[in-house]
Amino acid sequence: MPRAKQLTVQLANKPGTLAQVAQALGKAKVNMRALAVFEGRAKIIADDPAKGRDALQKEGLYASIEDCLAVDMTDHPGSLGDICAKLTGAGINIDYAYTGITQAAGKAVVVMVVSDLDKAARIAG
Repeated sequence: MPRAKQLTVQLANKPGTLAQVAQALGKAKVNMRALAVFEGRAKIIADDPAKGRDALQKEGLYASIEDCLAVDMTDHPGSLGDICAKLTGAGINIDYAYTGITQAAGKAVVVMVVSDLDKAARIAG
């Protein structure tokens, strides 16, 4: 599953905005696998991104869906370094990354927005 869809949600810089996002997704029964919040945005890997976007937009929040790389990796030291080294060796830049959880024990997921998604997905797949 190297390719994934990422929700991007614009956040107001005020108390309660992230709670509004999480509650809207929860009410819509959309589960989050990964979350990063920075620079006025939340980046979310969810089990149903389209349903999540619709739920957030009903709350008056701007949400979009983007393609990204999501790589399941073993949850131990060096796993992320190995993945990044493979991408570096192929000349692929990592614009940003964040981690999350998987259903499998002993696994984690790293989400990356990269300069060449097709090539990165082939390498990571």
